[in-house]
Amino acid sequence: MKLDLVVLGHVSVDHIIFPGKEEILLPGGAAAAVATSAALAGARVGLVTKVGEDFPEEWMEKLASILDVRGVQVLPGKTIHIYMIYHEDGSVDAPVDMGVAEKMGETPIPEEYMGAEVFHIAPIPPEEQLKVVKRLEGKRISLDFNPTYMDDYMEKRDLMREIVSRAEVVFPNEREALLITRAESVEEAAEVLHDWGAKIVVITRGERGVLVYDGQFREFPALPIRPEEIVDPTGAGDAFAGGFLAGYSRGEPLEACIKLGLERAREVLKKKGSWSV
Repeated sequence: MKLDLVVLGHVSVDHIIFPGKEEILLPGGAAAAVATSAALAGARVGLVTKVGEDFPEEWMEKLASILDVRGVQVLPGKTIHIYMIYHEDGSVDAPVDMGVAEKMGETPIPEEYMGAEVFHIAPIPPEEQLKVVKRLEGKRISLDFNPTYMDDYMEKRDLMREIVSRAEVVFPNEREALLITRAESVEEAAEVLHDWGAKIVVITRGERGVLVYDGQFREFPALPIRPEEIVDPTGAGDAFAGGFLAGYSRGEPLEACIKLGLERAREVLKKKGSWSV
């Protein structure tokens, strides 16, 4: 079966810790968030990642129910663990135990995946993203970013420019777009990323929707949702990217891709955790 989309990146065990409350464990990782969203939007999706022997079997079964998981390596050691520690003053610490997730850019991609329409590289260190885009020379590539790597985005401008130059679609949020490009406005940031080589720049803006630039600007508002429906905002941007890519990999018009993305983002807001499944 030919895949529409292959997603490479982290699948994690997330620890949510609020003051005075019991720790909550949730399945996480941007790669799984994008992949599950795309699958529920109708795409045939393969997932490429590395997890440890501690990765819960029921979580793997959940992924396997809607994704092709032949690209998931189970290795001796621990899965990447991400700790979201919320403090009384409103601040948040987010230490990470990488486990077996080091050198994600070198993760083997099954030969059966190489005919996919689009390859999405979820947020991993920029050096690792560059490894993947070089391995996928000639393929259609999309990229996402993450605040975890903000220092790299600010300090390694030439590296970021090279990565973006090899991508067809990029999905920064507003803050990431400004930091990566050092632009003074989000519109200028979109133009810079497009000038660097990205054909389509999709800047996510939370409740204000998305700004798209492919030579012309288009704005799309977020879909309406009642405040009482929102359970957890985690993963909304990844869910948007997954929905967008489900349509994009099938050759649907840009407006239809945006609509799919916004629909998937709205749905993930209604549940706990970043996975759509």
